[in-house]
Amino acid sequence: MSTESSGQRRGQWVLVGIVAVFVVPICVAALFVLGPFKWQPENTVNYGELVSPVVELGSFNPTDSNARPLQLSNVPGDWFLVVLHDNECSPACQRLVEDAERIRVAIGRDRDRVNVATLGSNEAILFSATPHWALPDTLRFFNALNASTPSNIILPTLLILDHRLRVALIYGPTQNAQAALNDLKRLLKASAPP
Repeated sequence: MSTESSGQRRGQWVLVGIVAVFVVPICVAALFVLGPFKWQPENTVNYGELVSPVVELGSFNPTDSNARPLQLSNVPGDWFLVVLHDNECSPACQRLVEDAERIRVAIGRDRDRVNVATLGSNEAILFSATPHWALPDTLRFFNALNASTPSNIILPTLLILDHRLRVALIYGPTQNAQAALNDLKRLLKASAPP
């Protein structure tokens, strides 16, 4: 009789072990997801304003400085720093263009994966070596950006676009260039080619 009871005990311990291995982790996970514990971070990791839903620049028919449809030979993993401005590139706009160029240099070895451009109306005239992209309807693009962000955008503003020309992050004219540099470094690292 003692052999039966020891066999039953061993079977009970096996059952307890199986429950401990399979059921307890599921209960702990459910407690964290549904329960009172805060396991998600309170703040975001990016410094710029995230654009959601996505705004694709290509759907607004941008053109290059020669009024031809914008054709870029970019590859996955490339990023664009684009200064969006109104008809004139004010001193604040010029400062953002200089900041974008400095950010590109500060990136280091990945600087070839970052391109800088300005974006504005067809009438905008810039005296800069930075490529200028024009939009036939700047206001429609501006309104789409405002609808995709919680706060109102003030021109000029710095945009980070991915290789498909989708706006990822927005930085206002008063934000520090270091914030955009930190975000861009993180994006470059996450999208590094194999």
